[in-house]
Amino acid sequence: MKLDSREMKAVITVAIIMASRLLGIFLILPVFSVYTEKYPGSDLALAGIAFGIYALVQSLLQLPFGWASDRFGRKPVLLLGIGIFTAGSVLCGMADTINELILARIVQGGGAITSVAIASLGDVTRPGVRAQSFTIVGIGVGTSFLLAIVLGPLLAARIGFSSLFYILAALGAVSILITFFFFPEIQKETPKAQEQGIMKLITDPEMRRLLVSALILALSVNLFVFIYPLTWTALGVSEAALWKVYLMALIPSVVFVYPYVRYTEIRNSLGITAKAGWALIALAFLIYPFGARAAWILYGVGMAYFAGHSIIQSLLPAFLTQRVGQEKRGATTGIYNLASFFGSSLGGMMAGFLYQLNPNLPVITGLLFVIGWGLFGLPNAPAIRRHE
Repeated sequence: MKLDSREMKAVITVAIIMASRLLGIFLILPVFSVYTEKYPGSDLALAGIAFGIYALVQSLLQLPFGWASDRFGRKPVLLLGIGIFTAGSVLCGMADTINELILARIVQGGGAITSVAIASLGDVTRPGVRAQSFTIVGIGVGTSFLLAIVLGPLLAARIGFSSLFYILAALGAVSILITFFFFPEIQKETPKAQEQGIMKLITDPEMRRLLVSALILALSVNLFVFIYPLTWTALGVSEAALWKVYLMALIPSVVFVYPYVRYTEIRNSLGITAKAGWALIALAFLIYPFGARAAWILYGVGMAYFAGHSIIQSLLPAFLTQRVGQEKRGATTGIYNLASFFGSSLGGMMAGFLYQLNPNLPVITGLLFVIGWGLFGLPNAPAIRRHE
């Protein structure tokens, strides 16, 4: 089953909206821990708080934003959220101390639109092509990530770290324009009489697995991207040269993940795909300590982690939106993203504190969480009727 022309146009539009906004966020990721510890009054623990507080605020607001999009429509809520994010980015650029940066990151995190975007993508695609749809969006986001990883260290070295936040604000403004003029019209579905209530829905074992998976995946990525550049700089790589590291590490994700997910969706074997993604993440954390001794191992760690993350990140929202109808999709994706951003916040804040105690502690913690995730159980792919 393939995306039809209407679906493809809608998916590409949503992908551009998400990618243009996230490009700005990604610009600061590869250098955040390196530069924020240099702010007046800062240390690695406070740098971790500045890193994670954005995700904490996002987690708290995902459900209200998702619920509001169910009630008032996806487009106006998207515009409001992106506007808040843009204003917060300007405040981040103006911050002179670590405490001011933390406060500005709180405002920046107030634009919690991820649940709305995920719900929108579920609205405009059939269940049988949804994993492909989210993978296309993932490619757009991944391309933004790759571009940002290359440009972030270079721009931070040339124009200063704080100036990156003004670029975030400009990209936020671009996202507002794209959303206003090109966001797809969403047709209301007829409510399903048998649709479960949200609280009953999230107590379902499969939904619990999805929520736990979202939390641990997000926790692991913030642990990983916080310590990964620090390990490379400890090996003697300069901040300005980190883009070369990420370029190499992300090649397998960009080249292989979409064909793999599309192939396995057609063969109705996405459950196995999820296990493969989990295994790559677990392998990355398992061999990470050896990477501190050899650059080629550290490259392999990055390739394994980012490929595994890209696979799982594409599957989870696809599985979620197949399990809930349109009338509750925004609120349910809000709960999903609450779990995800809470994991991001926890991972970011833990990373700085643990790394300050011992550089190996974030890796050990990440591995334990990933093992626990595997023992708890990965989500299964919903059954899809071939005509959907």
